[in-house]
Amino acid sequence: MILSNALKNKTIKFSFTFLPLTFFLWGCAENVTYDFPPACPKISILPATSDYYIFENNQNSLPHLTTKASITEVTGNCLDDPKNAKNKSRKAQNLSYQDYIDIKMNISLQIQRGPAAQQNSFKIPYFIATIHNGKIIDKQKITAEVNFPNNIDQIRLESKELLFKLPITNSRTADGYELAIGFQLTPNQLDYNRHHFGTVNYTSY
Repeated sequence: MILSNALKNKTIKFSFTFLPLTFFLWGCAENVTYDFPPACPKISILPATSDYYIFENNQNSLPHLTTKASITEVTGNCLDDPKNAKNKSRKAQNLSYQDYIDIKMNISLQIQRGPAAQQNSFKIPYFIATIHNGKIIDKQKITAEVNFPNNIDQIRLESKELLFKLPITNSRTADGYELAIGFQLTPNQLDYNRHHFGTVNYTSY
């Protein structure tokens, strides 16, 4: 096992309500077209896919590590989709309509160049899956590209702002929907994570 205590602990800074391993975004009060903003769906970082390791020659030890990445921070908010404004009058007239919630988020990664690395450039794949009633209905794959200067071994990257639109019910909730975040791993990488990780601890402040 090559994990130190520092690698076992992650911190999520978030200005909204937080629960261990799972956190919820709560809508901001700006640009709200109804009396209150919609409630955000559950958003989770999947523990088994929250870290990404590449070793040379299938030697799973620190001297053979070429690169490691961790999901370290997720921030964001939820707003009414701007198109919801036209539905306010339809609601008042008891006409059919469909509102949507806009979920905006940024994902931060900590990427390390390992002692066995022979290059300075790496591509790290991760995903955000949309789940409805327990089934994955969409999976957005993203590739983080990093180039290390010669004298730097760790870099923090932040994604561009990511936007997701989900339908909401008349009660202003994305009922049955959730988002799950993790690295896109090979079966060997997933097996390594499951066998070498302790419990991942998330804290917020």
